[in-house]
Amino acid sequence: MKSIGYISSQKRNSLMVVLYFVAAAGITVGAVYQVIKSPEPSAWIHQYFAPVYTGTDMFDYMCRWFGVSAFFLTAAFFSGFFALGQPLVFMLMLCRGFGVGAAGAAMYTLHGGHAAAGMLIFVLPKAVPAIMIYSLAVREALRASSYTLSGWTPEGFREYERSDIKFYCIKFLVLIILSLIISAADAVVNFIFAG
Repeated sequence: MKSIGYISSQKRNSLMVVLYFVAAAGITVGAVYQVIKSPEPSAWIHQYFAPVYTGTDMFDYMCRWFGVSAFFLTAAFFSGFFALGQPLVFMLMLCRGFGVGAAGAAMYTLHGGHAAAGMLIFVLPKAVPAIMIYSLAVREALRASSYTLSGWTPEGFREYERSDIKFYCIKFLVLIILSLIISAADAVVNFIFAG
């Protein structure tokens, strides 16, 4: 796909590793917070990465997780239009990792040593692709934000004028569709095993 911004292709892998480390930091903070500060699992804290056992139907559960995902992806999308949007997308990545960590800690708080099976069924199949999707979204937002920042210099837009906003929008549309697929699959798994 056409490149947007001026993060070179050799730096992409390094950037993805950095984003995974940011997510891992969020996972650690979320797990510690869940254990110490919030022993009762809350969807506001674990962001629907943990299964919901009662009080909602399958479609509602899917819509809630997808709604949270769409919110984060939309925030990353609009951050790409601001020259100083880069710190915000790193915070979004940290926050998404926080939800995964809180979900894992909530599972172990509720089920103790028996939580390993629940983690393999409920949390990891959703968390791993979700973190990958958010990493791609953050990477694209960083690239677009870098392009916007380059416009602050007189030669900036001339050097990078081939960037096309259409591809940026298409990439985020694909990421939102992937999130919808993940949320639908997770809702089915949740209600087969936990409902």
